[in-house]
Amino acid sequence: MSDSAFKNFINATVVKKMGAAFHAAYPSFNQKRFLKIISQLDSLELKARVLLLTEGLRAELPKKYSEDATIIKKVLSEKKLKGFELWPVSEYISQFGTDHFDKSMDLMYEMTQAFTSEFAIRPFLNKDPEAILEKLEKWIEDENVHIRRWISEGTRPLLPWGGKIQSFIRRPATLHLLEKLKYDEELYVRKSVANHLNDISKDHPELLIKTLKSWVKNAPPEHKDKIDWIKKQGLRTLIKKGHRGALGLMGVTGEAKVNLKNFKTNQKNYKMGDTLAFEFLIESTSLKPQDLIVDYLINFVKANGSRSAKVFKLKALTLKAGEKVIVKKNHSLKRITTMTFFKGEHEVQIQVNGKVIKKASWMFNP
Repeated sequence: MSDSAFKNFINATVVKKMGAAFHAAYPSFNQKRFLKIISQLDSLELKARVLLLTEGLRAELPKKYSEDATIIKKVLSEKKLKGFELWPVSEYISQFGTDHFDKSMDLMYEMTQAFTSEFAIRPFLNKDPEAILEKLEKWIEDENVHIRRWISEGTRPLLPWGGKIQSFIRRPATLHLLEKLKYDEELYVRKSVANHLNDISKDHPELLIKTLKSWVKNAPPEHKDKIDWIKKQGLRTLIKKGHRGALGLMGVTGEAKVNLKNFKTNQKNYKMGDTLAFEFLIESTSLKPQDLIVDYLINFVKANGSRSAKVFKLKALTLKAGEKVIVKKNHSLKRITTMTFFKGEHEVQIQVNGKVIKKASWMFNP
């Protein structure tokens, strides 16, 4: 699905389903008036559509949160809405429920089992993080995987689309939750734990290294693979930056002893939609086997003509003495919503064990 098509998760059918569900739970809900929202959808992107439906709900509900919460709870119990259809309801809780801790937490608990409350919980964490963390800890062994994943994902300091939790950025306060989730049998949960750790690494790298060293050291044999996977994912930002402690935890010590030869791109000039393909030969010059982490950086031209590097994962290798390996990669230059491309001379660089050792320039005309 294209980036522009994401908005279609909220469409006329969703508005009709929401109207019907709320009218069934609350007969005074003016379904006919609510459906007028449909005429406004086409010009709006996804989040704007969500907010529009939230405003529509606000207009038709009693506007007394204790009553609104009862209606929402009934809608959730009927299970006629699911997935993205519940995002406006989630937004409603986050906008109007922060002064009603118990009712809102119970609603988010119910909603998370049908649609994540990771966004809804953010204003509550900013208002009273200690109370929220205490509540979440009571649910940390919940039998529902979505609840356990929510506990990690909703408390991430830098959750994409979710707004930052400034107090957690200044002082990580969630490690005790992650500690209890790290051996979860569901990869869905462990992936969130790793992403949460990666968030922490951006402001507290040494704390992350210390935490993961302890997890690796104390992991029983039956959970070692889980911790190794979390370690790799949680360290990814630090590894891209060439952080020595992170590389050391991955078994990479010291500077890579390699030659990089025959580095070439498939063309010199590119436009939007093209594929930047490159390859090179990497040769070990070490007298013994060595672990290598190979990444590539693209120095994108910015609006002011300067360059800004973005690092991408490429390959982890163990090369024997004198061993040679050809590495190939295709990088799509497609349009994305999170980045603006500019005309000019860009650069692709190859980084081994945190150090750039080869680069090539290419022209881009979007």
